[in-house]
Amino acid sequence: MLSRARVLGSGGAVPTGRRETSSLLLVADNSSEAVIVDAGTGTRRLVTDSSLLDGRTHLHVVLTHFHIDHICGLPFLGFLRNIEIVVWGPGRAFHETSTEAILERHFAPPVRRNGVGAPCVEYDEGETEIGPLVVRARVQERHPGRSMGLRFGDDLVWCTDTGPDPGTADFARGARVLGHESWSPTEPGHTPPAAAGQIAVDAAVPRLVLIHVPPHVADDAVLREPAAAVHDNVSVASDELELL
Repeated sequence: MLSRARVLGSGGAVPTGRRETSSLLLVADNSSEAVIVDAGTGTRRLVTDSSLLDGRTHLHVVLTHFHIDHICGLPFLGFLRNIEIVVWGPGRAFHETSTEAILERHFAPPVRRNGVGAPCVEYDEGETEIGPLVVRARVQERHPGRSMGLRFGDDLVWCTDTGPDPGTADFARGARVLGHESWSPTEPGHTPPAAAGQIAVDAAVPRLVLIHVPPHVADDAVLREPAAAVHDNVSVASDELELL
């Protein structure tokens, strides 16, 4: 069972003084394994704060897609000691080529093989057992190159990098927390705050957390207020926020 969900990077596209780019740490009870969703610059926290992994010996890295702000932290993980790493990706599902091959194109020598030197495993839509967690994935078609939305039981749904998608409401229904990307001003392939709020209402999710925050927004109210006009429990993610 998922016992902890900690935001390592709450920003999108470009890291700022306030926010690293996308990464989420997930920890289950009584397990020597941990999971992170995406490997943006926020993954550096696993290196600079050894307490986050708390002696765990295995780390699963689940990539929602291959845009650079979601994978650029993979080389940082090479600084972790005595931890076995596996990278999970939707390479074949999205691009008919392996995750390994896609990462090799991004991280050529002298960077470590595939960024971290770890084995890569493919995943697709539906349920997959990843380390200590059963993860349900859904293809999000409304982002360039597509991305995966992920559900972790009834605790948390994580939907980064997608345009407004009515199908997300069915995917998220019954969850305690919905982390949904929020981008302002609107850009193709992304979701404005009010639309994220409406998805949370349609899903009857009690808590909405806005993630993948754009670097040019300094005042969180710019994002929160339009969403809060639609949904009555909205917050904007910050780095190191505990979600559960």
